[in-house]
Amino acid sequence: MADDNRPLKYMRYAIGEILLVVVGILIALQINNWNEGRKQQNEINNALTQILNDLKQDKEILDFFNKIEAEHILYLKAISNNEHESVGLDSILSSLDHYMYFSKNGNGYSGLKESGKISNIDNLELKSSLTNYYEIIYENLMEASRFSGTFTNDRVIPYALENLKPDIDFSVSNDLVIEKLETSDLRSLINYQIGVKGYILNQVKNGLKNNINLSLLIKNQLEGVNNDD
Repeated sequence: MADDNRPLKYMRYAIGEILLVVVGILIALQINNWNEGRKQQNEINNALTQILNDLKQDKEILDFFNKIEAEHILYLKAISNNEHESVGLDSILSSLDHYMYFSKNGNGYSGLKESGKISNIDNLELKSSLTNYYEIIYENLMEASRFSGTFTNDRVIPYALENLKPDIDFSVSNDLVIEKLETSDLRSLINYQIGVKGYILNQVKNGLKNNINLSLLIKNQLEGVNNDD
């Protein structure tokens, strides 16, 4: 009987060995998957940290134009409404021929997108906000920048050079400006530039709103990941 049970014992032993090997393989695979997932998450976090820095730089630029364009609009409106005595005329060109320049600063987002890891972000709101900011808001801001620059360079500056005769410090004669307001297209040019700057200001404010919201989402995401660790 002992001999008869020996094959069964061997079979049980063999099955046990196989199970141990299978369990070992599964554990190894689980550890490998965990390590790969952690590595991938670290790469995403590094990209999000870079994006956060990019957003900070964007915000500084947008804050500047949000302030300066609002000031230019108020100044130009005062001149258009014949309230120039309260604001002065000699520095009109500093408002009239100034325009917003905005360029891409999305190295962090580009790296995340090109690597394909953006699809691995589980937070759908964050993923949607990233895409919206860099694919739509950015394009709107750059288009606004191009439009403003084109109008100013093609229409405002040539008019100013021909009609306002700026000095070396870009100042102009008050009497000449008053004359041109009454006898030339200067008032129409100012009014149109006010409209352009209003359009720019709306795009800047929308950019700031989305910038702040996206920055907050990224901060919450990074803090949540760190807390999980």
